[in-house]
Amino acid sequence: MPPFLGDREDKVRGKKVYGRDLNTRDLGWEGACRHAYLLRVTSADRKYLGLDDARLVEVFALLGIEPPDIVQAVDLHARGFTAPYRQKLPGGSRAQTVVHPAQGLALDDTSVVPDFFGLYWLTPPGGYADHIGQPVAILLFRKSRDLRKFATWNREPSRHEGPPLLRFDASSRVEWQQDIQRLVNPLLGARVSKEEAIYGATHFIRSQVKDHAFSAQGHKDHDPDALGPDVDPAKRAINLQANKAREAIRRSVSEEGMTVLRRTFFSQSIDPMFMELETGLAFLTRDAEGKQVLRVAAGTQSPRKDREGVETLTALWPEAESPRVELTTYPIGGGFGGRDLSTFPMYLALAAFFCDGPVRLAFDRYEQFLCGIKRHAAVLQNVLAYGPRDPQGPPPKGPEDYVLHSLDSTISMDGGGVLNLTKPVVQLCALHAAGPYRFTHNAISGYGISTDGAPSGSMRGFGIPQAAFAIESMIDEVASAVGADPIAFRHEKLLKPKDVDVTGFELRHHLDTERICALAAKEPLWTGREAKRAEYAARGNGLVKYGVGFACAMQAIGTSEDAVFAEVSIGPMGEVTVRSTAIEMGQGSETSLAIATRPLLGREASRVVLGVLGRFDHDTIRLNKAPYAPGQPRNTPKLDNTMSASVTAFFHIHAVEEAARVVFDHGLKPCAADIWGDVPETAHWEDGKLVAPGRCPIPMEELASRAHARAKEDGLCTGAIVHTYYRNAYACSEYTLGGTTRLRYIDGLAVLHGGDAEDVAGYQHVTRVDVPYDGAANDAKHHIRSVYASAGHLVAVTVNTRSGVIDVVDAVTLLDAGEVHHQKILEGQVEGGFAMGLGMTLFESVPPAPVGVDGLLNLHRYPVPRATHMPASGVQLRLVTLPEGAQILRSGPPIRKKGIAEAVMTTVMPAVANAVAHATGVRLSILPFTPARVLEALKP
Repeated sequence: MPPFLGDREDKVRGKKVYGRDLNTRDLGWEGACRHAYLLRVTSADRKYLGLDDARLVEVFALLGIEPPDIVQAVDLHARGFTAPYRQKLPGGSRAQTVVHPAQGLALDDTSVVPDFFGLYWLTPPGGYADHIGQPVAILLFRKSRDLRKFATWNREPSRHEGPPLLRFDASSRVEWQQDIQRLVNPLLGARVSKEEAIYGATHFIRSQVKDHAFSAQGHKDHDPDALGPDVDPAKRAINLQANKAREAIRRSVSEEGMTVLRRTFFSQSIDPMFMELETGLAFLTRDAEGKQVLRVAAGTQSPRKDREGVETLTALWPEAESPRVELTTYPIGGGFGGRDLSTFPMYLALAAFFCDGPVRLAFDRYEQFLCGIKRHAAVLQNVLAYGPRDPQGPPPKGPEDYVLHSLDSTISMDGGGVLNLTKPVVQLCALHAAGPYRFTHNAISGYGISTDGAPSGSMRGFGIPQAAFAIESMIDEVASAVGADPIAFRHEKLLKPKDVDVTGFELRHHLDTERICALAAKEPLWTGREAKRAEYAARGNGLVKYGVGFACAMQAIGTSEDAVFAEVSIGPMGEVTVRSTAIEMGQGSETSLAIATRPLLGREASRVVLGVLGRFDHDTIRLNKAPYAPGQPRNTPKLDNTMSASVTAFFHIHAVEEAARVVFDHGLKPCAADIWGDVPETAHWEDGKLVAPGRCPIPMEELASRAHARAKEDGLCTGAIVHTYYRNAYACSEYTLGGTTRLRYIDGLAVLHGGDAEDVAGYQHVTRVDVPYDGAANDAKHHIRSVYASAGHLVAVTVNTRSGVIDVVDAVTLLDAGEVHHQKILEGQVEGGFAMGLGMTLFESVPPAPVGVDGLLNLHRYPVPRATHMPASGVQLRLVTLPEGAQILRSGPPIRKKGIAEAVMTTVMPAVANAVAHATGVRLSILPFTPARVLEALKP
């Protein structure tokens, strides 16, 4: 069969592929389409008084456009779409839910509220906005050109004569200090107070100090600062233990004569910069049975979560019957976490409730910069203590004679004005604050801060790049201070399997950071760095300096609780179809899942359908989101994941393989046994035929035809839908099919016995025997992450000491990807990850509020890396291969593939920083490394 092409040919031919390409005619929706525009607040520190209606009429007339319908907060309330109003009070106090003073809105405690994001959807008159850029009205235009005219005019109202469209009470200005100011200026070094950490905090304290031993193990919620009388006594007791342990760690630094390195690092907010901007269509209509249905078509990374969010709105519909929600997803032109739990689908759905036909909401680049999800700006204030392993012994001679005593770290992250995924991002940043290194003790605290800026979320790396920048820079500095080779020093201090992480939990699964370092140490780029530096120093009067830096990391894979659906079916002619909850956003999931069937079914899928949602909710298949319990064979703790956290290789491919295995075991294999008499263990596929020593090859087409012919009578499987659940280990259970019982690493199964696989009603649910956990999963609820992909970067730079310009001239990515699934996709991830890391290192920065959310940010003010900024010879790739027969998990399914999409960019920033230090002797700690910052650092 020809190789799987997916939608590649359609893209090349310019056909409609992405959601932004589509219009209502393409979807078969009848009626004139409205065009929605979100009019946004321009201030969050003054009381909003409402729209200037007269000014609006004047502007519409001036522009020659038809006045749109306008939806405001009072209109939402009239329809029942009421949410709590969160007000930021003076003095940086915690946000509170208060009764809203807006005229005409009689809010009360009995209001049913959608708290999916915990904000007011449209800022009502009489109150303060949660953040700059929060919508105050939805404008529904009848013509798209009218929307464009108004959007262009509204972008820079200061250029126009006349009063502004939005009215504010100047006398109501609140003078509370903007928390982000502390993030922007790390030199202030002010610790965040608990009152300001309104998005929550994370603490990992692990002490081995005598008489004050304490481990975060099992106590993820402890807070060493929460010791007041209002705290539950049992929890206060744990908090007190943590507090004493933290203080004991700090005392032991001086008592044991350790050397202390205090450093503060700032990493900026950046935009995901995906090419396709957020766009969608929605239509509140009726289905063939006359029932109301809200159809939403949009690109998203989190289809189930987005549908659940929209359903919180439809549940408030005042009519007797709430509309059913149908969400259709499309391939998206880049995600990088920027479409993970975005508020975009919610506003699209809200607009649909006020239209008599379809509606389109499409951001332009200005709007995407203004309100799209960003990377968290972060400050890490680290205190690293190190010293001789034997303070009373002879002077240390090598890295093995030193010990990393402790890391005391305070992390402050800007969560923006909308609570997205700040809490888990802060948690993962804290988990990786110590990097891949063995510290005797750690006291790590992370805080998520609410500000009035754009929302921050799960952008590629999920908080780990910010942590890696800090710890890798410091480890490099320690190595230099003790006169050790930076890679050799790292290699000796690395965590290994069976060591414990900063939470005190054992690292149980495959970890290969040691081989990453060993391979890097042998690279010519590293071994020849001193000679090359001397060569540059000898010419040009030292104007251009050369240096090479290294950094490594162990990047967590998954979300600590990962679930996916997958379906594999075969047609009578052997054609294979794969359906999955995965989303294609340029990372290659479509191709990866297509070829995942080849080892078990002899060929790759000819058709792959992604973003499947409603099909897996059908009555014959549906699982219940609930804890496992005896007598509840359809319970599962989680239904499916958002498309994030590098999940394709480790999670989605495993599910497809499990579904394909069911089809082979109970569909194709019995047919082969009819022909051969039995099927030996050595049977395998070659050129689309099942072969075995001494047996005649059987074409896949023949086996598929026989399976379909016998399916109804003999119960052979021509399709399988599986659900997998992972939390430190894969859930598993025994399933009986065709009189054979087998343990499978899935927790849900439905099979198809012939017929049309398009009709999901033809599937039959197979009851599992039980859901036993692998022994490694017994403490899974406390284990934040368990599977890691190790990676490192060697980067060579030149630094022009006159202009301050840093050029990357050579780069090597060292990667533990397990078994490579698709070489070209892997290489694309490596190159793209390096480019994104380079952008964060040298160019990109979203200014803090109010500048970063003034609505005027676009690519003319936001530099991004270009091809000319990449190393001329490209990014070289060195793979650490998984040994034959080895597997990633200590026990369970023999998975050999790792997700690496985040690991390939995490260490670019510290590698460049360390290269600059090698070249100039100056250590940079504020990203990005602009020429002005470089020149300032080079001043004597």
